[in-house]
Amino acid sequence: MSVVTAGIDVAGKSLVVDVLCDGIRAKRGKPFSVDNTPDGHGQLIEKLRDLAVTRIVCEATGVYHLDLAIALVEAGLPVMVANPRQVKAFIQARLRNSQDDPIDAHELAQFGLRMDFRPWQAPDPSHYALHRIARSLHGYVEQATAAKNRLHAAHAVAQTPKLLLKVIKEEIAFLDRIETRLRTEALKIIDHNAKLKRHFDLLISVPGIGQTSAVQLLGELCVLASDLSAKAWVKLAGLDPTRKQSGTSVLGKAHISRRGNAKLRGALFMPAMSARRHDPGLKHFADRLVQNHKTPLQAIVAVQRKLLHGIHAMFTLDQPWNSSALVPQTQNQA
Repeated sequence: MSVVTAGIDVAGKSLVVDVLCDGIRAKRGKPFSVDNTPDGHGQLIEKLRDLAVTRIVCEATGVYHLDLAIALVEAGLPVMVANPRQVKAFIQARLRNSQDDPIDAHELAQFGLRMDFRPWQAPDPSHYALHRIARSLHGYVEQATAAKNRLHAAHAVAQTPKLLLKVIKEEIAFLDRIETRLRTEALKIIDHNAKLKRHFDLLISVPGIGQTSAVQLLGELCVLASDLSAKAWVKLAGLDPTRKQSGTSVLGKAHISRRGNAKLRGALFMPAMSARRHDPGLKHFADRLVQNHKTPLQAIVAVQRKLLHGIHAMFTLDQPWNSSALVPQTQNQA
C-alpha cells in the first residue's frame, strides 16, 4: 500500500503544502498554498482527502499551527506536530543548501515518510486555556522580577532621579495587577475541571510549590500526552543529562540537554530552590551531591529532575507528595 505524505509549512497568514506518494511527487502536482484561516483549512482538508493522504506533518510554530492541527484532527485526518529541532536536524542531514517555503514543505513530507509517525492529540479546551494563561503569567512574572531588580539597583545610587523611582514602582504595581488577574482566571479554570483541580491540589502539597508555581507547572503539564513516562517528562523539559565523547581524546563534561520546554524547566527552578531548603529528603539529597563535588547549580538541576519524577508519580498514583519515595533511605541517613 502506498504511503501518501503531506508536509505543511505553517506561517501566520498562509500554509504551503507538498504531497508525496512513497516519497515521489509524480502526478501529485507542485506544492500549493492556502490561507491559514478556517476557510483555508476547509479547502486544504478537501484536497488532502481527494489525494488520499495517509500522513500529515507540520511543525510546532508558536500558536500558528494549532487551529490547523485541531481542524485536521476533527476531520479525522492523521497529523503529526513535529519538534522543530528534530526537523531542522533532519533537513541538515539531507544536506539541503536552499530554503524556502515549498522546500520546507517538501522536507516535512519526507520527514513524515522516513521518521516514526506519532499522531497528535488535540488538547482539552480548558487545558489549553490554562496553558495559554499560565504562559502569559510566566512572562509577566519575569517582567516583574526584572523591574524589581531595576528598582533595587536604582535605590543603590543616591543620584537616581525620583521620577525614575516612581516610574519603576508604577510599572511593578501594574505588572502585579496583571499577575493577579491572570492567576485568578487560571484558578477559576482549575476549579471548574475536576482533573485539573485534583492535580493542582497535589502540586501545592509539594514543599516549595505555591499557587503561582503550581499554575505555571500545571499549565505546561496538562497539555502533554497522558501516556508519557517520568523520563519522557524530564527529556521534554530539557533536563536529561548528555555529554560528548569521541575515542580517548574528546570527553566533554556532562550537562543537561536544554532541548526541551524551557518554560517547564524555568517553572521548576524556584520550586527546586525552595524544596532544596525545606524538604528534608531533597535537602539531604542535594547536600550529598555537593559533598561529592557537584556544584550548587548541578544539585538544583538534580532536584528539578526529582521534582518532575515525584509530580509524575503523584499524578499517576493520585497520592500527595512523598519525597522519601524519591530518595533512597540510605541517602536520607545522616
